[in-house]
Amino acid sequence: MSNYINLMPVILVILGAMVSIAAEPFIKDENKHKVLPWSAAFFVALAMASCVLLSPDTLFNLFAMDPIRRLLTGAVLFCTLLGISGIQWTLGHEKHKGGEPYGLMLLATGGALLMIQAVDYLALFIAMELTSFPVYALVGLRRRNTNSSEGVFKYFVSGAIFSAIFLYGVAMIYGATGTTSFYSSCILWREPLYAIGVLMVLFGVLFKAGAAPVHYWVADVYTGAAVAVTGFMAAVVKVAALAALGSIWLSVLVTKASSAPAWNLAEPVTIDSQSESLGVMVMIVAILSIAIGAFGGLAQKSIRRILAFSAVMNAGFILIGLLLPDYLVSGKVQFGPMFYFLITYAVASAGALTGVAYLAGKDDKNETLDDLQGAGRRRPFVSLAVAVCLASLAGLPPVAGFLAKFVLFTGAFSAGMSWIAVAGFGFSLVAAAYYLRIAYVLFAPAKKTCECKCQCADNAVFGYMLKFTVAAAAVALLVMGVFPSLALL
Repeated sequence: MSNYINLMPVILVILGAMVSIAAEPFIKDENKHKVLPWSAAFFVALAMASCVLLSPDTLFNLFAMDPIRRLLTGAVLFCTLLGISGIQWTLGHEKHKGGEPYGLMLLATGGALLMIQAVDYLALFIAMELTSFPVYALVGLRRRNTNSSEGVFKYFVSGAIFSAIFLYGVAMIYGATGTTSFYSSCILWREPLYAIGVLMVLFGVLFKAGAAPVHYWVADVYTGAAVAVTGFMAAVVKVAALAALGSIWLSVLVTKASSAPAWNLAEPVTIDSQSESLGVMVMIVAILSIAIGAFGGLAQKSIRRILAFSAVMNAGFILIGLLLPDYLVSGKVQFGPMFYFLITYAVASAGALTGVAYLAGKDDKNETLDDLQGAGRRRPFVSLAVAVCLASLAGLPPVAGFLAKFVLFTGAFSAGMSWIAVAGFGFSLVAAAYYLRIAYVLFAPAKKTCECKCQCADNAVFGYMLKFTVAAAAVALLVMGVFPSLALL
C-alpha cells in the first residue's frame, strides 16, 4: 500500500488539474480568476500535506521515494503555489477570458513530480513529456504576442529534437543492458554503446535544465512567456530536470562499477571504478554554464532575461555538486549540497519572478529596469520579499543562497577542484552585480508615476495569494539560511 501512497502528491495535483479544466466552462469569465486559482491551490496544499505520508520505497522499479525526493517534492509543490498566484495576478489583471492555465500548470507539476521519482528511462521520458507539453501551452498563452509566438516555436521545436535524442539514447542503453532501468549492468563488450546512449540521455536532460551548451532557448522562451510562467519554469521544470540528472548520474556510476543499487541520495555512495572523463565533462559543462550566465546577464535590461541567464549560471553551480565530496579522487559522491543549492535557487527564482509579475503592471510588459524603478516605494511589502529572494540568488548572508554557495565552493576545494571553486566564486561576484542592480532599481526614486493605480486597486483581490506566497518564499529562504538542517543539508 505504501508504494501507491508515494504517488499521492502526483494523484492530487492531477486530480486538481482535471477539476480545474472540467469546471472552467461553467464559471463566468469575470469569476474564473477568483475561483480556479484557489481551487488549484487547494489541491496543491493537499499534495503538500500528503508529503508526510511518503516513505522510502519503490513502485514496480519505475519510481522511488527517499528523504531527498520527498524534500524536492515539497519544494516543487511550493513553487507551484508561487506560479499559481503569479498567473492569477497576471491573467486577472489582463481580464483573460480563459482559465485553462491553472489546469495546465498542475499537469506540468504532476509530470515534474514523476520526473523526481523516476528510476526508469521510459518512465522518465513519459514524465518529461507530461511536463513539457503543458509548459509549451503556457509559454504560448498570449497568441497575439510576437515574443510569445517566437518563444513557444523555438521551445517546441528544440524540445522535440532533444526528446528524440533522449529517446534514441534510451534505445542504445537498452541495447547495452537489456533493460531501461537506471540500475543495470552492461552486457559484455557493449560498454561503448552504453556510453554513447548515456551521453545522449544526459544532453536531453541538460536541455530541460537549461545548461550550456544547450541553453540557447532559455532567454527567448523566458522573455516570450508571462513573468509568472517564467518563474514556474525556472523553478519547477529546473528542479525536476536536475533531480532526474542526479538520479541518472548516480545510476551511471553504479552501472559502471557493477554495484548493487543503493538508493539514498542523502548519504555518500562510493563507486569503485569511477571514470575521470565523466568528471571532466561535468566540469566543462558547469564552468561554461557559469561563465555564460554571469556575463550574459550583465548586458540585459529585461528582468526576465537577466534571470534567464541566472538560470543558466545556477545550472552550472548545481552541476558541480555531482562531483562532491571527492568523485575524482576516491569515487565518492553525495548529493546533499547539490540539492540544498537547487532548492534555495528554485524558491528564490520563483519568488523573485512572481514578485516581478506583481510589480510589472498591465500585461507585465513593463518589467525592464527602467520601468520598475521606484516600484518598491509604491509596493514595499512585495518588493522587500523580492529583495530577499534576489539576495539569496546573489549569495548574500544570512539568506540561504549564501550558505548554499559556501558549502558548494568549500566542497569543491576539499575535492581538489580549487580552480573551479575560485572561478565559480569570481563569476558569482560578477552575477551579484545584476541581482543587486535589480534590488537597487526597485527602491530608487521613481522616474514616473504609476499609470495603473486604478486597475491595481480594482484587481487587488487577485493579489492576496501572491503576497502571501512571495512573503512565504522570503521567510523560507531566511529560515533555511539560519537553520540549514531543516533542508537536510
